[in-house]
Parts: sequence; structure tokens; C-alpha cells
Amino acid sequence: MTEFFEMGGHGIYIWPCYGLGALLLIALLVSSVKSLSKSKKDLSIMEQVSKKESKS
Repeated sequence: MTEFFEMGGHGIYIWPCYGLGALLLIALLVSSVKSLSKSKKDLSIMEQVSKKESKS
């Protein structure tokens, strides 16, 4: 099992790259979810404004 993690002596370079890649993917996911939430909120506000304007 240790050989797998050492990866022929290159594990010290490979595992941090995997970690960084995973961290970046998680950050991208969080950012996308926040952006989607904000967009939905903005759309809801615009729809309410549009309904008020059409009633006037």
C-alpha cells in the first residue's frame, strides 16, 4: 500500500496536485451554486417588477 502512495518516488509531487485539483473543483462548485442562487433571486425580483408594471 505504501508503494501506491509513494508512486515510484513521485508521490510527493502527484498527491499535492490531486489535492489542489480537488480543491479547485470544490471552489468552482461552491461559486457556481452561489451564482445560481443569486441569479434566481435577481430573476424573482425582475418578475415581480414586471408584474407591477404590467398592472399599472
